[in-house]
Amino acid sequence: MAREVCLKSKSKVVPFDQNGQFYYKKAKKYMENNNYINALSFYRKAVEKDPENLDYRVDLAEVFTEMGYYEVSSQILFSVLQKDESKANCYFYLGCNYLGLQDYEKAKECFERYIFMEPYGVYSYEARELRDILKSQEFYAETEIDVINPAKEKLYRMANKGKNYLDAGDYKKAIRCLENAVSKDPSLVFAKNNLALAYFCIGELDKAIDICNEVLKDYPYNVHANCNISIFLQEKGCSEESEKHLDTLLGMQTKDPEETHKIAVTLCELKKHKEANRLLKKLLIYKPYDIKILHYIAVSYFNMQMYNDALTYWDKIDKIVPHNTISSFYKRLARAIMKKEREFREIPYHFQVPYEEVIYRIKKINDLLKLPERALRQRWETGDELMALLGWGLGLNDISIKKAILNVVASFGDQKTERFLREFLLKKNVEDELKKEAVALLKQMKAREPYIAYINNTVVEIWVDILEKVSSGEIPRIYYDVLEIATQKMKDRYEDGYELKIREMWEKFIRAAQAKRLPRIRKAEAWAAALELYFCHKSGIDVNMKRIAEFYEAAYSTVYNNWHYIFYTILEEKYGVSILK
Repeated sequence: MAREVCLKSKSKVVPFDQNGQFYYKKAKKYMENNNYINALSFYRKAVEKDPENLDYRVDLAEVFTEMGYYEVSSQILFSVLQKDESKANCYFYLGCNYLGLQDYEKAKECFERYIFMEPYGVYSYEARELRDILKSQEFYAETEIDVINPAKEKLYRMANKGKNYLDAGDYKKAIRCLENAVSKDPSLVFAKNNLALAYFCIGELDKAIDICNEVLKDYPYNVHANCNISIFLQEKGCSEESEKHLDTLLGMQTKDPEETHKIAVTLCELKKHKEANRLLKKLLIYKPYDIKILHYIAVSYFNMQMYNDALTYWDKIDKIVPHNTISSFYKRLARAIMKKEREFREIPYHFQVPYEEVIYRIKKINDLLKLPERALRQRWETGDELMALLGWGLGLNDISIKKAILNVVASFGDQKTERFLREFLLKKNVEDELKKEAVALLKQMKAREPYIAYINNTVVEIWVDILEKVSSGEIPRIYYDVLEIATQKMKDRYEDGYELKIREMWEKFIRAAQAKRLPRIRKAEAWAAALELYFCHKSGIDVNMKRIAEFYEAAYSTVYNNWHYIFYTILEEKYGVSILK
């Protein structure tokens, strides 16, 4: 009898499928032991099993905060607040994230919002303490905030704009911005170093070397200049001179993580794998979960043909960012070499697949996009492979491919689509044009507003119902005209992202004003000028109010009164709506 029972039990496989609570408890245990990578895996599983449980999501966000992924954490918290605005603890966690991102004004606002909602809450003491520190003069003195004069601050913004263009691969625009900043203030060494890199990227090697030498003449131990010129001279074939600068770098005893990172990346570029590996491991003390550092370490091990060590680090990346398609590619490559199926060849350090694989994937994406709608939808619904490939495609520099991907994803019109597009809006270094496209697609599929987007290093709420309010007769057409005039007049005078921000500000004003009474607008230009002034005030941009009024051909006193009205209407409603500005 016992034998029969045993045989019957062997013929049946009992599925091991636990609920969200099981994975949640496991995650909590890992968190208690500061094992964040395993905690992350189990919190994700809990959310997957019970996607409507907002507490699971908040705890998942907390893990990302602990790991230093402040933006990812904030993205989850914003999604929670869109489902339940009463989750006060989200504002406390958001405040902590903004502190990590050094956005102190936004952090203070979040702590104030938490205190307003939960005056005696679990985090009320910590929130008050942090808010008071952020309000204190001592804090701003210690962090050296507000010590730059307006003219200098304007040049810093211009230089940072150039750096952003450099990071985005738009080298000509980067050179224009950086040259402009350097010509007005030659003491901006960081701008000179970035200018040298921009020239190097367009093949102007001699110009790049000249700029480095100019910096090193005054600052012979400047880390960035020494790093840059080491690479430039190596590229030119001057190996001995390159080695001299490299020796200077290796002799430095810097404790600055940013400088250590720059030296380590330079060693990677120069194929000094052993030395790079040693420095990169030091960096893990400061950023133990940074996937690019983990990838660089994996590549250094791979290039030294220590494949098992490389796999260990790529495995960590897979746990932090599942379905990322880059670490998985290199893991397959390493295993193929270990099995003698492929020959060893050094790989580059850049967190991207090799060029030939990029071409193969682009072709694969194009072939997928040509599939019949039903076949494509089936692939979308049956697994994460397609989503991972399309997510990778959105990281390319080809805007036409990105637009095609966004439109195809939007065509599926399900919850997975909405989540994909909302997450895209919260990515940094994405073109403004593409974010506008994503907003339009979300609106088209009737996704709930507002849409939260990351624009110019800040988070904004986007409402796109102003045209609907006009067409329904809820507000006069002239309110839309104000927005159109401001958008056109501000074009080419502000950084990318201004349009979505002023739309958010104008929508916020209309919602706040409707609670009382909408002001009568006689001249749209005067309100458009006031809207630009409000944008500048909130963005910390120093402008001349009289010149703005003249630019819009409006009376100074009218523009001032309108700006005053916008400012105080929104301020009065500060705690009645979301604090995102």
